[in-house]
Amino acid sequence: MKRYVLILFCLCVMLSSCGTEKSGTYSNEYKIPYPSSMELDGAAGVDREFDVPNSSYYPALDFYNMKSGGSLTILENFKTFQQTTEFTCGPACIVMLLEYYGIYDGQGDREMYELRENKERPESMLKDLMIMLESFGDWDMYSTYDLEDPSEMPIDLIINSLKEGKPVLFGDDDWGGHWRIIIGYDDMGDDIEANDVLIVADPYDTTDHNQDGYAVIPFQRLYYNWSNRYDPDFSHNLFLIASPAE
Repeated sequence: MKRYVLILFCLCVMLSSCGTEKSGTYSNEYKIPYPSSMELDGAAGVDREFDVPNSSYYPALDFYNMKSGGSLTILENFKTFQQTTEFTCGPACIVMLLEYYGIYDGQGDREMYELRENKERPESMLKDLMIMLESFGDWDMYSTYDLEDPSEMPIDLIINSLKEGKPVLFGDDDWGGHWRIIIGYDDMGDDIEANDVLIVADPYDTTDHNQDGYAVIPFQRLYYNWSNRYDPDFSHNLFLIASPAE
């Protein structure tokens, strides 16, 4: 009798695992839909092709439903978007920001890209992202332009912004030049800055075995290597914190 009870218990555990293993982690449930007529290139063109379910190296975490608590501060229910070209990471971040604030009207990253002032270069500069946002009403913006010394980034700027419910767009030389959004910060419950973790919404999320649009990066690796070669106004600490004006 004990043997049959043990077998039944094991079967229940196995069935339970099968039902929850991939729930909300290897699907596109929490991605912003693409416009129906849009051609999909870039990260969107290879959507889910490089996934490795149950990866031994990158555990699948449900960042969309994750909640702040303990050492973690995270923006809950933040949807992601994969860029549809090789050069629209900045506009894709604007799509995600508009969706987060509930004012996204369905335009994709290609439409956002056309709002740029400087169309001579393929890259989107910080000024370009600000211009894109201004097409959607009035915004309170704080960026690299507002730093007294752009080479000196306040070390608590990210966590303070997240605690106010505001995402942090940032640009650096990832992929040779890239924009992403910081949506979470975990200080691991101690004063050791070296183990702090950032959760980011990445519009080119093809390398962590789960193309859900979320990624985890070390805080120090960003903070002390925060440089870019594509924005003519700034070489370091490229960021934008924006929220609709009250």
